[in-house]
Amino acid sequence: MAYRAQYQEAKVVAEPLVDVAPGRCPANRGPIAVIGAGWSGLAAAWQLARAGRQVVLIEAASNPGGRARTLSLDGASLDNGQHILVGACRQVLAQMQSVGVNPSDVLEPLPFGLHMRELVPDHEPRLRAMAPHSTRPWHLATALYRFLDGEKRSSRLAALLGVIRMLNGSLPHDRPVLEWLRHTRQTPGAIRQLWDPLCLAVMNTPTATASARLFRNVLRQTLLGTEQDARLLIPTRSLGELFPDPALASLRAAGADVRMSTRLVRIDRIGPSVFGLLLSNGERLRARQVILATTPRSAERLLPRSMALDSARGALSALGARSICTVYLHYATPLTGLRPLTGLLNQHGQWLVPRALSGEPHWLAVVISAAETHPEPDAEPRWRRVARELAATFPKLGMPDRARVICERFATFDARTGIDDLRPNVRTPMPGVYLAGDYCVRGLPSTLEAAVQGGLQAAAACLADTEGEESRSLRAGANF
Repeated sequence: MAYRAQYQEAKVVAEPLVDVAPGRCPANRGPIAVIGAGWSGLAAAWQLARAGRQVVLIEAASNPGGRARTLSLDGASLDNGQHILVGACRQVLAQMQSVGVNPSDVLEPLPFGLHMRELVPDHEPRLRAMAPHSTRPWHLATALYRFLDGEKRSSRLAALLGVIRMLNGSLPHDRPVLEWLRHTRQTPGAIRQLWDPLCLAVMNTPTATASARLFRNVLRQTLLGTEQDARLLIPTRSLGELFPDPALASLRAAGADVRMSTRLVRIDRIGPSVFGLLLSNGERLRARQVILATTPRSAERLLPRSMALDSARGALSALGARSICTVYLHYATPLTGLRPLTGLLNQHGQWLVPRALSGEPHWLAVVISAAETHPEPDAEPRWRRVARELAATFPKLGMPDRARVICERFATFDARTGIDDLRPNVRTPMPGVYLAGDYCVRGLPSTLEAAVQGGLQAAAACLADTEGEESRSLRAGANF
């Protein structure tokens, strides 16, 4: 494809992840149980294994990755959700490198830019593009000014000044993104054609209720960093090959006890620093520490029965949930001439990602964020509607010969205003029990980067607490 030829010299650079010294946390003090082999759980388990700890990883599904895993459907390798990374996802890139995956081999870097196709009844589809030459302020301003073509000159200039305030001004109190956009003089056209779809893609929450503080953090990390931070990284392999599969292989090679297709039924505290785990196959395991790297809903259910954990349960429950549906459409002939990423305006689907880069040229994916706000009775009406709208937007595309719809009802937490103040801590009130997930990382919405950071934070807390216990034991022994 032209995009590959144009950007093949670009390199994906990640900050190296520093290993924890293996001798600091002896493995003979009992295993650490990590529940969930999503990106967060794998990051936590791998960090612990690299520190020399004994790890048992328990996962209910047959393959790793959680809400970003690979599925084999209709003879194709598809994902249960379409994910696009950016260069600012530094911990994701570092974790990939740590399990032997070169990001440059599995991610196609594209310069920052948004290309939107607007479906207008009884008219030709419109192309709206914001494609700056770079993320330097002047180039961003010029691209936004052109994107607002058709608006009054005074409105365009006011919107430009407003974006400067959005990125560089203060935001002392959280507020809804829509209110924030209006306050910074963004025009109705800019909100509908740019900010609404961008907020949905990043936050999985509509602008009317989404947290401006979280959205602003993502914009700042992406646009105010280096040119590499702002690049879009399109996976050229299935999600499983990016990190989950090699991480699982690395854990097994390191001696971790990996239990796939095994569901955790209950956790009981049976003594100081001892937890009993009942598995779905009737087996019982013991662990010194437990990291719950599951969805908030599952973590709330699995927390040991104790009044001390009521506050943690309340925090998990308060997170809420948002869904994402991915519509996969298969066409008889390979798809050509489509951009690696296209926004869809005035349509049921919001983003179009052809799967040619990831080795499936007959398939394309259409993402529907906050899908619960666009309900359909079942899968067929949803994919047929998406297919008809795509055929109207791209007349040469035609209709697909088959389709798949994958909906994750609890794909993300609800990134609404004030959510940061409600999020649970990695450490729970019960010593030895930890939470790991994107919902623990303040300042970020539900992203793969937040998931990995949440796993690393849980592992770090687990190791720090273990070292503290061992130091106290050594001092006690010396005093005796």
